[in-house]
Amino acid sequence: MNAEERLAELIAGDRRRQARRRDALRQKGMVQQTVWLSGSTRDLIDRAIGEGRFKNRSEAIDWALATVFEENDA
Repeated sequence: MNAEERLAELIAGDRRRQARRRDALRQKGMVQQTVWLSGSTRDLIDRAIGEGRFKNRSEAIDWALATVFEENDA
């Protein structure tokens, strides 16, 4: 197997893992949404992750959105 074939195999495996992860999250009732952030907002999120407040960006963004919309529903 040459380098190009190995790279293609690795990329295909990565895509299969991503598809399984997306399917697992969908089964949990989650939906995927692309969110564009400013660099300063990303830095704030990364700082909170570094401080241990959140495990990852998805968790931080989910918390922020839920907090804002729950407050507006009250």
